[in-house]
Amino acid sequence: MEPKECPFCKSEKIIKAGFRFNHTTKKQRWKCSSCRRFFTVEDGFFKMKHKREVITSCLDLYMNGMSLRKIKNHFNQFSEYPISHQSILNWIKRYAIMLKPFTESFDLELSKIYHTDEIFVRCNKQQHYFWDIIDRDTRYLVATHYSIKRDSKSAKILFLKVKHKPLTLFSDGLQGYKKAYRKVWGSKRRSQDKLNYIRLKADKDKRNNIIERIQGTIRERVKVMRSFKNQESAKLILDLFVIYYNCLRIHQGIGKTPLEQAGINLNLGKNKWLDLIYNANQKTI
Repeated sequence: MEPKECPFCKSEKIIKAGFRFNHTTKKQRWKCSSCRRFFTVEDGFFKMKHKREVITSCLDLYMNGMSLRKIKNHFNQFSEYPISHQSILNWIKRYAIMLKPFTESFDLELSKIYHTDEIFVRCNKQQHYFWDIIDRDTRYLVATHYSIKRDSKSAKILFLKVKHKPLTLFSDGLQGYKKAYRKVWGSKRRSQDKLNYIRLKADKDKRNNIIERIQGTIRERVKVMRSFKNQESAKLILDLFVIYYNCLRIHQGIGKTPLEQAGINLNLGKNKWLDLIYNANQKTI
């Protein structure tokens, strides 16, 4: 990652000046010809004790279904520096906060034919809900929302997160979706809403199977942890899983990631997590 300007004096006259070493890796050091100060580029791993490859490997293993303690046991067998399960959780929270604004800034090419549904997740011995909307053609998760209740207010918050009004919206028979649609996207004539908003009966109409398949993928990740400990960590873990699903995971139905299907190619290399973090930092520098 090459800096565009000096972080101190904003001069563009910068040159390479060797490397900065620590006990895990080395980083390129830069010198400003104007103020003569040395600096390194923030690459998303500032003050991190472990190697970038170890951190990104832990993120990928967790998103693929391994528990925190199983990842810890695995790396403690083969890594020179021990890892705690709390460190892995801290990395998940950190990069969920870092990557979410970047992944939400894309200008996507969507069909605007959306499917919406919700699943329940256990958190601190209570039943909470995770709402999501998916685009039919790209399989891109357009918006998600985590809530305690399963009502029209939660559905409304989900719809408000969608940037563009859908051409057609499919949902199950939950009454809250109908109320939320009327408040957010409803037209003056209810007859027009019947054309744009379609409620499906799951036992008779299978058109909502697209999002049901996505819910199965989310359940596959959630079921191994049995229950979230608190609402804050639950939101961040699910946020990072959505980023993993949209940007990094190859969808078997379309043969590419939903982000690529939506017209955005980040040209990620072999270590996709590492390149995604680099791209997010270049966007914010």
